[in-house]
Amino acid sequence: MRYSTDLPDLRILPSEKLVPHEDCDPRRVEGLSHRLQEDAILKNPPVVAAIPGHNSYVVLDGANRSLAFLKLGIPHIVTQLVNYQSSGVELDTWYHVVSGMDIEAFEHALTKVTGLQLLDCNLEEARQALLEHHAAAYIVCAQGVRMVSNTNHLLKHDTRLLNGLVSVYKGKANIYRASNDIWEKQEPYYPDITALVIFPRLNPEDIIHAAQSGEKIPTGITRHIIPHRALNINIPLNVLAADWSQERKEEWLKEWLMKRMAANAIRFYSESTFSFNE
Repeated sequence: MRYSTDLPDLRILPSEKLVPHEDCDPRRVEGLSHRLQEDAILKNPPVVAAIPGHNSYVVLDGANRSLAFLKLGIPHIVTQLVNYQSSGVELDTWYHVVSGMDIEAFEHALTKVTGLQLLDCNLEEARQALLEHHAAAYIVCAQGVRMVSNTNHLLKHDTRLLNGLVSVYKGKANIYRASNDIWEKQEPYYPDITALVIFPRLNPEDIIHAAQSGEKIPTGITRHIIPHRALNINIPLNVLAADWSQERKEEWLKEWLMKRMAANAIRFYSESTFSFNE
């Protein structure tokens, strides 16, 4: 099999033009801000796509990074621009492992979310209900499986209800990402596991709508798989923070890229990989 080795489309864009599609994690933004200042480089560029009809860009991956730039007052950021519709970008879903929260407190808090209704079911019923949009999400715990439904008859993706669900444990428990809904597979890795929260599969239209409307999707559930992802660019922050025009910074980036190519410093790896230092 042959792989395209076209270089990623790196662009310098105004930090204020990047629009997250998901709710931010203030703790991660704060931590990234400190790390950026200490390292004085942008290691991995956010991945963005143009919002149709707007002079702005939705952040597909790297929202906390782009918000850290705003927090630090850095006017420009290097991004990887992709065509959301035709560049092979895949949209998948992360699930949440909720850990370190008392199950009774968790379940009690769920009953306080306006419009949220819990229905006992089995795992197959929950999966089918989510697929057919008869449930907003479902929860797996030691006590069983429960569909999360809207008392006002859910139409499709109820962003408000999903944010209400995540607010039950956000900031009160540890949240880890998972790619399956099997309790027996997850429990051994998380001794203090409380529950698995399973979200619906979204589509690119949902992501664009969230960026345009301001109805943010809960943090950490969208998973964009980016072909030819640019990593380890290590752009000095003093260039991005400099009192230069965007055009001058774009010229700097073009020269930097030419030097990287001349030094044979760019590598494309087609293999699927596991990273143990993220």
